[in-house]
Amino acid sequence: MILQNDTDPNSLYRMDLEYGKIVDEWKVHDDIPVNTFAPENKFAQMTGQQTFLGLSKNALYRIDPRLAGSKLVDDSLKQYVSKNDFSAAATTEKGYIAVASNKGDIRMFDRLGINAKTHIPALGETIIGLDVSADGRWILATCRTYLLLVDALQKEGKNEGKLGFEKAFGKDSKPQPRRLGLTPNHVAQFQHETGAPLSFTPAKFNTGEGIDETSIISATGPFIVTWNMKRVLAGRKDPYTIKRYAEEVKADNFRYGSDKNVIVALPNEVNMVAKGQFKKPTRESIMMTPVRDTRRSSGRIQVPGSGRYKLGRDDVVNSPY
Repeated sequence: MILQNDTDPNSLYRMDLEYGKIVDEWKVHDDIPVNTFAPENKFAQMTGQQTFLGLSKNALYRIDPRLAGSKLVDDSLKQYVSKNDFSAAATTEKGYIAVASNKGDIRMFDRLGINAKTHIPALGETIIGLDVSADGRWILATCRTYLLLVDALQKEGKNEGKLGFEKAFGKDSKPQPRRLGLTPNHVAQFQHETGAPLSFTPAKFNTGEGIDETSIISATGPFIVTWNMKRVLAGRKDPYTIKRYAEEVKADNFRYGSDKNVIVALPNEVNMVAKGQFKKPTRESIMMTPVRDTRRSSGRIQVPGSGRYKLGRDDVVNSPY
């Protein structure tokens, strides 16, 4: 696992999950900080891939921990004179790169060290998270109060059938993102229950080698929200389900290789819950008695396939994440 100290933006640390210790410190560059980082390709964590991507506010580069001294690979550095304010990055199975910014725009690259093939102008709010489908067809951007789903496949013109990562979209044919959010009524109910505005965690597709992306997940406050891709693309009303907890959800994701189970990080523990426990958002499901800390539940179920399961050491150490 790669970690970063907020007080030292120019270094990264490698933790050995087996022993729970920091085993390496990597000095990336004296003058170029690491604001965020991402794998070389979507499934790089499943392989022995040593290098990965790094971003500063105005640069995109490769990091190679095997290098002596500075770990930044100079010949793959793409640095901009203007302050693009990069905020997030994600990669496809082939290693195509999507980069978002606090300005709300998205760039698509087919490789490091060059200009973006496609630049989608600012779409709204600051983008705080980014994910890409394995095949590069879909880009998922997270803003504070909604998500944006971008279709990167070109459907007309000389580049028909190509992705925006491979060939530039025409000037007048830039993709129009689908906005995914809660209905105004549900927003009002969420905010009434929590006393706080919406603030989504970085949304993710379900993922796994050889499987299609069928679901999207994010959280806001004590609520986890999942969107059904088929319903979203069909324009169905309220294409999402929810689950409420007693505490704020710190992080969430689907279990690798499936969208049937969800990994949930709460302030004091990490659990796995069956997707079947998610409900349609109604007044009753939003106000229902929240799920309490399972450590205090005498009925806790300790079977991975069950509806409620507390992750153990082996689940974490052997996870592809």
